[in-house]
Amino acid sequence: MPRLSAQRGTILVLSLCLSVPSIASAGSIVFSDFGTIQDTVDAFRSAIGGVNNGNAPGPFTAGRREINWDGGGVNAQPLVNMPKDLFLNNRGAFYEPSPTTFSISGQAAPNDATLARFGNINSTYPTTFTSFSNPRMFAPTNSIVTEQVFFQPGSSKNIPAVTTAFGVVFADVDRARTTSIEYFAANNKSLGKFYVPPANNGLSFLGVKFDGGELINRVSITTGNTVLGPNDGGAVDVVAMDDFIYAEPKSFASAGAPEPATWLLVGSGVVGLLWRRRPSRLTLSA
Repeated sequence: MPRLSAQRGTILVLSLCLSVPSIASAGSIVFSDFGTIQDTVDAFRSAIGGVNNGNAPGPFTAGRREINWDGGGVNAQPLVNMPKDLFLNNRGAFYEPSPTTFSISGQAAPNDATLARFGNINSTYPTTFTSFSNPRMFAPTNSIVTEQVFFQPGSSKNIPAVTTAFGVVFADVDRARTTSIEYFAANNKSLGKFYVPPANNGLSFLGVKFDGGELINRVSITTGNTVLGPNDGGAVDVVAMDDFIYAEPKSFASAGAPEPATWLLVGSGVVGLLWRRRPSRLTLSA
């Protein structure tokens, strides 16, 4: 019978202690991992929908969407002020808050390695941050909060939507209880909040799937305790992100949910999660 390894045992304890939401529910499953995260990411993908719908117009009854930020080709320059609706039509994602500037890192060129992994902001970042789907990454650059609001992909009418699962790959989470995802329903009710396990100079993953009828309209992601910049050390925890993975966003009607009469298309970005222990096979080793 497999034994719980010391390293994974620590993460399981952290998941139990740090990821319990403020509102308990039996309707959520947490996928949380650090270090070698591929198996957990793949398990999350399988759980929410094995088919990646890519840029295909919705609505779909199943499947998932992913954003890995890797467009732009060879020698892509950093996108230092990403349009907040860049992935609205093809992936159903709109980014908030409005004052926040979001950036996508570049791709290293033979004569300019600083393009990679936010080296244009800090020369140490190309070695500090590890990409999951090489080469490009994503981060807010004047804030530590990223909010994603969901819409039906492929709709020119920007139809508000809901989803049942959302996860993110994080890079260089150094400190516990700093990086988190909070999930919210369309009425701004928090479904709960989860903390991301640390992995110094490595990768972490956190994803939550709701299976008790809860519907996510927006998520709020807190990355570390300091924005990206030239100084990083000591109590400073600077975090970047890679892949965003979420179940196919569906309109309120398609999801069988009433649309609130007074909801805001883009709002405060309050979000919540619910908790349930991740599958034991993801925390055990031979």
